[in-house]
Amino acid sequence: MKVNRALIADLSLAGVCLVWGGTFVMMKNLLGREAPLNVLFWRFAIATLFLLLILPKRIPDKKTFKYGLILGVALFGGYLSQTFGLVYTTPARSAFITGLSVILVPFFSFIFLRTKLKKETMIGVAMALVGLAFLTYNPTEFLKGQIFGDLLTLVGAAAYGLQIVLVEKFSQKSQALPLVIIEMGTVAFLSLLLAIPFRSLHFPAQWTDIGQFVFLGIAATGLAFAIQKVAQKHTTAIHVGIIFVLEPVFAAVVSYFLWQEKFTPRTIAGCFFIVAGILFAEISPRLFNHSPDSESTIFKSNSKPST
Repeated sequence: MKVNRALIADLSLAGVCLVWGGTFVMMKNLLGREAPLNVLFWRFAIATLFLLLILPKRIPDKKTFKYGLILGVALFGGYLSQTFGLVYTTPARSAFITGLSVILVPFFSFIFLRTKLKKETMIGVAMALVGLAFLTYNPTEFLKGQIFGDLLTLVGAAAYGLQIVLVEKFSQKSQALPLVIIEMGTVAFLSLLLAIPFRSLHFPAQWTDIGQFVFLGIAATGLAFAIQKVAQKHTTAIHVGIIFVLEPVFAAVVSYFLWQEKFTPRTIAGCFFIVAGILFAEISPRLFNHSPDSESTIFKSNSKPST
């Protein structure tokens, strides 16, 4: 029987997005008991150890080590801002704002890789900004601090966008698997470095928290990145673009049922415009332009950070 690798790849990526979508609620619950830096350290320390165990052992060269450190710093900036932002905002809002990293990629790509900005990208960004305004603007939320969490999450989305472009820039010049391990290890090390002076580092006291740390480290970080890297080689960019948009949608569904998050017509409109903007910016160029450079940076980089 012939194996449909594209279908398996699509289903695998959808599964990864489902896991990522669910982790927003898990992270929100954990942050009610654990310091953000403690969560980040254990998550990435476990992910690094897991990748060291399952991936082939290769000694990185100096260039790979340097690039891995740079990527790790960018990824750490994204996770740090997003995780602290999640303390103040809701899981679904965090997921949709984080999704904006997709359409920030072309701007960083323009700066660092000298790629052209397409009109579809600009239209998609405009649509997503309308959605961001619907989703986040409410004068009463300034008093509750939720808008502060939204802004921190937006900073994290920008850091993710930068990291994605740097992966594109560095992956062609370095060893892929060691690069990922060094990147994950750098995030763990920086989390440890910041956690010590703030006395945020400790072993989780509850068995449920230990289980969640293990799940976040292995399933949602180490294994998810490994599956994503393999799966994206066997499917199309259009499929990947659509599948990645499922992540905030999954997060919204999980948040509604497990965290009892309330959705108003305004927030639903905001989520709709953000998803529509991402789809328009990332999918339409490949539907109407089949030139070799029409592939989006995010889908060639084989790396989309997430919660």
